[in-house]
Amino acid sequence: MRSLVGGTTVVALGLFLCACGNSPRPSPSPTAPTPTSSQSPAAAASPSATSQSPSAPSTTALASCSTAQLVGSLTSGEGAAGSVIYSLELQNVSSVSCTLFGNPGVSLVTGSAGIQLGAAASFVNRSAATRVTLAPNAKAGAILQIVEAGNFPASACDQTAAVGLRVYPPGQTAALFIQARGLEGCRDAGAQLLQVGPVTG
Repeated sequence: MRSLVGGTTVVALGLFLCACGNSPRPSPSPTAPTPTSSQSPAAAASPSATSQSPSAPSTTALASCSTAQLVGSLTSGEGAAGSVIYSLELQNVSSVSCTLFGNPGVSLVTGSAGIQLGAAASFVNRSAATRVTLAPNAKAGAILQIVEAGNFPASACDQTAAVGLRVYPPGQTAALFIQARGLEGCRDAGAQLLQVGPVTG
């Protein structure tokens, strides 16, 4: 009886050990797949990192109108309290567009040598200047006021007939000539007869 119990105990212990040895082991946790993208981690984390913003359209600034591109003219004037108001016009005679900005330089001249009469025009309304684009054949104008030379005393004027105007387009150092009849100036260099406004379209 003792040997039977002992044998039974041995058999039971063997079955227990076999059961423990065959118990399933926990499978390892799945690992995340390795990214195959060639993007950097920062780029992969932020999709906008590789996006390209649209480029702004390119614009080419027009050059200022040179004196060689322009011709000038003077419209018939209107009387105003001892002076005459004209429109001094500049026309683009070139084949390309250009711009004008500011007040032109203007003076009365006499003789074939273009001797200046009186002081050059003073600038008025400079703060109102705007950039004007002149297409080929287009015109822009500036208001020119000329005080009648007869308003000055003879001692401060020495009244003399002018043959026209010397005009410096805004920003230019070369002048153009506008022939005009009926204009009177002063040989006295300090006589201020002219005022000119900015060029407008």
